[in-house]
Amino acid sequence: MTKRKLLLAFALIIFIRVSAQTVDFSGFQKSAKSDSIAKVVLENSQYLITYDYEYARDAAYPKEKRRGVTILQVGKRYNRFMDYNEFRFDSLMDATAKNLKPYSETGPLMIQALKKRKFSENIIIDKQKNAETIQRTAGLVQRYQYDEPCPTLDWNLTKSDTIIAGYNCKKALIRLWGRDYIAWYAPEVEIPYGPYKFNGLPGLIFQIVDTHDNHKFTLSGLKKVSQYNPIYLWASKDIIKTSRDKVRKIYKNYCADPVGMLTSNGDIQVPDDVKATVNSKPYNPIELE
Repeated sequence: MTKRKLLLAFALIIFIRVSAQTVDFSGFQKSAKSDSIAKVVLENSQYLITYDYEYARDAAYPKEKRRGVTILQVGKRYNRFMDYNEFRFDSLMDATAKNLKPYSETGPLMIQALKKRKFSENIIIDKQKNAETIQRTAGLVQRYQYDEPCPTLDWNLTKSDTIIAGYNCKKALIRLWGRDYIAWYAPEVEIPYGPYKFNGLPGLIFQIVDTHDNHKFTLSGLKKVSQYNPIYLWASKDIIKTSRDKVRKIYKNYCADPVGMLTSNGDIQVPDDVKATVNSKPYNPIELE
């Protein structure tokens, strides 16, 4: 990312978090000139599935939850999982670029979507190759991309059952990425997928939570796609292609020293009095290992 883009992006984050309520878009009666999201379209979705996402920002305080919404697009060959409000932001950007909506309407909605984002990863699963492409931020605005094989999911199916959203669900257990998970899946819904990178059960996952209640996904919507709804990878030239280990290290370093990460390349200076107000952040990712 260029210095100019990084400065603008950082300013935008502060602007959104601190001053969004003062924005006035009434002067933009026509669609502003903008670019659509740079993307590589893979295929159209067959199903759209939404999951409420609850997570503990700090593992020491598991009852203090933050909440967001995530979306799973299921295609014939590809699945895509991401934050619903990131998905919504992309859609609004495209609509504005194509002059389908005026910026006076989409501008405030885009700011709302950015403020509501809680999940940082865009996960594409190629079911044919059994491989994943992950695009994500690691604390700041820079996006990274890496590829890896899909994890081997060795589910332990149990005889326990319960009712979720009117469906009879069965219980399954798994240990993955340093956490133990309890999943509830519905054999009646013959879609062998779920949130995040979880899949392979004989039915759609309706809920999955780790045993320390740090990360929890609960199904909130399921519909068959009846119109164009593409599964795609972001294709911005600013995305840095790297490895999983490097992204994990970048994110961990960011949590330990946010200001240090921001100023590490020398392009940005932060006054000492501002540095004194910025503390380290809890490190509690889904994947501990």
